[in-house]
Amino acid sequence: MSGLPPSVVPSPCRDVCQLDTANICVGCGRSIVEIGEWSRAGSERRLAIRAAAELRLELALKTAQGGKLFYRGPR
Repeated sequence: MSGLPPSVVPSPCRDVCQLDTANICVGCGRSIVEIGEWSRAGSERRLAIRAAAELRLELALKTAQGGKLFYRGPR
């Protein structure tokens, strides 16, 4: 367990709330299930969600077709 209270783990939300065809937010990289779970999740789960979301965003940037990358805000 991380020992941090859930409120200390900041949300990855970047106020670009738009889902792609796989129900993944193009702004923060979270799945629709993870977005819904966030408010109830403990700090350990929040950290896991953030890590998974970051990996999704990195993968999306690396596999973007046609060289078109979307600005995702500061990291």
